[in-house]
Amino acid sequence: MNRPAPTMAVRRERTPMIAQRRGALAVVVLAMMTGCAKGPIGGQLMLPGRAPEAAKISYESSLFGKTGKLSTTLPSGESFSGRYTLDPGAPDRSMTAKLEGDQGTTMTCRFTLNEPGIGPEKGGVVTCDLSSGGTFVARF
Repeated sequence: MNRPAPTMAVRRERTPMIAQRRGALAVVVLAMMTGCAKGPIGGQLMLPGRAPEAAKISYESSLFGKTGKLSTTLPSGESFSGRYTLDPGAPDRSMTAKLEGDQGTTMTCRFTLNEPGIGPEKGGVVTCDLSSGGTFVARF
């Protein structure tokens, strides 16, 4: 059974909905292209009884930048990962994160960010304390 072609009135009613969907899709694609900042934070790892060593923590911000992931692998081979959440209203520009190691060690990181509510991509300082002893420090 053949259906008649939609009238012009029906076509006009559908057009705004299609335009809205295309507009929303364009916003999502643009956000995906410009979101998600990531990079390394290079610093020094200081372990008891050893000379300081170069080390880095990698970060990756979420699409809207208020949360993200941190990860690192220490010279011992232990890998750490964890999440951070920003408090845009924190007046002291602080951010904390707890990273879990694959060998049972934890790393607690305290950031002082250059801009409140903005993640690591705008720089700052970080100190991470290892539960096994030792500290990672960086200015980025």
